[in-house]
Amino acid sequence: MRNRILSSLMFFVLGCVVGAFVGYTLKAKHTFTDNPQETNITTDYQGIDVSNHQGKIDWSLVSQDENIKFVYMKATEGATYTDKSYARNISEARKNGLKVGSYHYLRNTSSIHAQFKNFTKVANKNIQDLIPMVDVEDSISKDSILLFCNLLEKHYGKKPAIYGTNRSYNSFCAPNFNTYILMIGRYGENRPIITGEGHYSIWQYSEKGIIKGIEKPVDLDKIHPDFDLTELNLY
Repeated sequence: MRNRILSSLMFFVLGCVVGAFVGYTLKAKHTFTDNPQETNITTDYQGIDVSNHQGKIDWSLVSQDENIKFVYMKATEGATYTDKSYARNISEARKNGLKVGSYHYLRNTSSIHAQFKNFTKVANKNIQDLIPMVDVEDSISKDSILLFCNLLEKHYGKKPAIYGTNRSYNSFCAPNFNTYILMIGRYGENRPIITGEGHYSIWQYSEKGIIKGIEKPVDLDKIHPDFDLTELNLY
């Protein structure tokens, strides 16, 4: 009797251990496959945006990615800062056949005219394929944003695009700039929503993209179904 009880107890314990292991394995597998970021992050993009944060980029390898139709790269910030990778990035990217554009991070600590001077000094309009982009994440007046955009339009010949997170765009820009080409950052599966009429043109949906030739994770951008990429062309 005692041996039978011990045998039954051993089978019970073994069954619990096996059951727990199988349950853990299934749960881990379920968690991975149900994550929308994991399932579509590697294929669902048409563009990327980069800065010095990505380190030294091998643009010959990046250019082999057939998904990439455009690249925006940080040029300047405020009145004095220049991204130290910008000159190499734009030169090498264009050399390898990629369409490139430049963006400026607009600050509320410097005058608009000083920031315009900084950007145009660095982002030579003769080596741009795409319209410039204004990154609005600081709290800044709409009049200041409009002045900067008007100065860029006069200099480059076309209205710039505007970038903002879902929160910053709606806080500082909407609805006054809804007719501009908009790149809106909102990570995850929920699409950006702007206040007022209109919608985003480009959705920056992830900051975890893995692109061959870029050592660190990169922002991934996909276009709205109604948006024509040729609208980004500067010429």
